Amino acid sequence: MSRIFPALLLTVGVALSVPACAGQIYRFGPPREAVYERGFERHAYDIGFREGVEEGRNDARRDRDFSYQRHDEYRDADQGYHRGDGDRDFYRRAYREGFQAGYSGEYNRVSRDRRY
Repeated sequence: MSRIFPALLLTVGVALSVPACAGQIYRFGPPREAVYERGFERHAYDIGFREGVEEGRNDARRDRDFSYQRHDEYRDADQGYHRGDGDRDFYRRAYREGFQAGYSGEYNRVSRDRRY
């Protein structure tokens, strides 16, 4: 019995921790590329990214404050969306993530280049 008890405790401990870990992985999500399992979400991200790059470049060149929220494209987040593609909310979320990434990167790059 004394040999079985530590093994039993270990088994129970592992069994209880696995669901907690799995829940945490699910909650926080996989690496960014794996988040876009559906092609339309990746498409939305790419369109948002390109649009964000353009608007970030324009704002930085015109010495506007950093603000991707001011742009209609970001607020609407439906450019390129087609009804049959899938869930519109997923599309909009992916589009906005792409827009933010493109806008931030380009705004910062152009601002930095203008200082030198």
